[in-house]
Amino acid sequence: MQRELNDFFGHLSNSDYSIHKVTKGAFTQARSKLNHQAFIELSQSSVDYFYKNTPYLLWDKHRLLACDGSTIMLPNSKNIKAEFKPASFGRNGTCERSVATISLFYDVLNLVTLNAKIDSFNVSEITLFKTQLDEITFKPDDILLLDRGYPSIGLLYELHHRNIGFCVRLKDNWWNEVNSMLKAGESDKIVTFILPKKDKALQQIYSGKTDSVTVRISVIELEDGTKEILCTSLLDRKNYTMEDLKQLYHLRWGIEEAYKLFKVRADMDSFSGMTALSVKQDFYAGVFAMNLCAMVSFPIEQKVREESAKANLKYIKTVNKTNAFSLIKESMIGVFIKKKVTVFLKTVDKILLKTTEAIRPNRSYPRNHKPKKPKSMNYKIM
Repeated sequence: MQRELNDFFGHLSNSDYSIHKVTKGAFTQARSKLNHQAFIELSQSSVDYFYKNTPYLLWDKHRLLACDGSTIMLPNSKNIKAEFKPASFGRNGTCERSVATISLFYDVLNLVTLNAKIDSFNVSEITLFKTQLDEITFKPDDILLLDRGYPSIGLLYELHHRNIGFCVRLKDNWWNEVNSMLKAGESDKIVTFILPKKDKALQQIYSGKTDSVTVRISVIELEDGTKEILCTSLLDRKNYTMEDLKQLYHLRWGIEEAYKLFKVRADMDSFSGMTALSVKQDFYAGVFAMNLCAMVSFPIEQKVREESAKANLKYIKTVNKTNAFSLIKESMIGVFIKKKVTVFLKTVDKILLKTTEAIRPNRSYPRNHKPKKPKSMNYKIM
């Protein structure tokens, strides 16, 4: 932290060297007075501005949103444990670790995070997801992409009455209608689900005249022979073929890339403080930085893709996201404090145009699930 502060004040004074002007103790005291809500409001303000003033990308006429949850290791301190209840791990549950559940609501085409949540490990990603549903202002033609852990008849009913389109993956061994389709050799079918007793209260909440929801279930066969069961509100088979649905759901992978950028490239596992407040500050500041990166890169991203398409290249090119994020992070002082916005934008444009990478479709790599050890606060990167 002291090295970061010295470097910060060195840049601030246009010095060629770091300057020891503020101690890490003074910084810690100052940040304890900063409400993490400030970063949430900054991010929300930038998101609102982006969608009002930018010709953002759509799939057909739809904005594609994905939600997914994950976990993140937290520093081990009493203050953090008091707010983020520690979870028990190990063979006998004797090892306590501070872990948080996080959830991102993400625009997979425009790379914008509409909403982010962080909470204790005992709070499920479904709980965070439903909270986010109430906080986001959806557009009429939005389509929500969800993985197998989210769908239920109650959720499908709720999305339908909120006028939120969806394309979600189902577990093939859990849904009776899916098992019946597979046995009968059917691949595309309109199905009506009746609300189970446990979800009957939804009918009163949404003033629904019926206790059912009609969806389309499609069995998509992938290149490796496995079958993907998709459930969608897109009932028109002429306008939305099974191949369209396959491509649509594949775009959900964008949120996996967002997590890679957020947790690995932005190094979110390395928190800068030992308090719950510092965890929230780092988390929401990281979300804001990701959005800033996406928005500043947006016009260059479109230019790179258009030029590579016109050049008839084998692969469409895209902006290198890791390089873009690093560039935005390094330019914060110049933009927000020195107000050199025009110079910054011209510099970003030139650098991002020169640092592109090819999009190679249909690549797949098996996931290697290994337990991660928490990073020690005593051994930080230089």
